[in-house]
Amino acid sequence: MPSKFHHFAMEVSDAERSAEFYCSLLGFERGDEFSFPDRQRKIVFVLLGDVCIELLQGPEPEPLVAQPRMVGWKHLCLQTDDVDAEIERLRAAGVKITLEPFDTEIGSRIAFFEDPDGIPLELWSDLPR
Repeated sequence: MPSKFHHFAMEVSDAERSAEFYCSLLGFERGDEFSFPDRQRKIVFVLLGDVCIELLQGPEPEPLVAQPRMVGWKHLCLQTDDVDAEIERLRAAGVKITLEPFDTEIGSRIAFFEDPDGIPLELWSDLPR
């Protein structure tokens, strides 16, 4: 049986740009990175607490693990104490906000924005009960 979550991978157009976005704007730490010039591929890991994202850059999906389009991952959600303040900070940095903050029926306040490749990201805070 698996013992814990290790990472998830995202194809990105520019691993350096994405790593800078996740680290400078969202508080991730830069981890290991690898280059494979013969395959025109670069990998950068970024970490936030126990969450690790593998940023994959290359001319096409990695043939060793390529899969057909399928139902699956929808967005990455990050928890914060103040969704509204974070959205304003991201907006001031030029980040595209796709859904303004609002209270949900499940006891949270959320908002959505995009990373440099248009990958959807959510901010979440628990509402007082």
